[in-house]
This record gives sequence, C-alpha cells and structure tokens, in this order.
Amino acid sequence: MTTVNKLDLSWLILMILTLSGMLMGEYAEAGFWITVSIAGITALKGRLIIDQFMELDQASPVIRRIVRAFGLVVPALMILTYLLGPELAQVTQLPAH
Repeated sequence: MTTVNKLDLSWLILMILTLSGMLMGEYAEAGFWITVSIAGITALKGRLIIDQFMELDQASPVIRRIVRAFGLVVPALMILTYLLGPELAQVTQLPAH
C-alpha cells in the first residue's frame, strides 16, 4: 500500500471513529460501557494519529513507547473519571475561605 493510500485510509478511519463517538455521545445513555467504548475510540484515534501523522512509527523505540503510553493514559483517565468522578472533584476543589 502506498503512503498516500495509507494516509487516506487512516483519515477515513479517523472520520468514521469520530462520527461514531459523536453519535454515541449524542444518543447513547451515559454508562460504564459507553464510557469504555468512547475511551477505546479515543485510544484508537490516538494510535492512528501517533503512527500515521506524527510518524512516530519511524522514531526511536524509547520515544515511540513514551508517546504511545501517553496515548493510553488519556483513555484510562476517562474511565477513571467515570468511576471516581465525585471523589476526584472533591480532591481537586480549592479550599473554601
């Protein structure tokens, strides 16, 4: 597959994933599995962007692993926020005067 075709396919997949996430956010009932699905979509989109558009598939293994790990931290935090939202909000509030 040529580079242009690979980028076009990646872009098409990104658009499909974006529309899927948008439709889930708009029409699905909030819940754990919807949050996990959206986090999964975010992870897939991040991986595509990292590998195809940032070209980190050609970077040194250390840099590639660090950036890919960061791409997994964000979806993990989305799930953590769903599970522990009130507790996280309480911990991050400014003290009252």
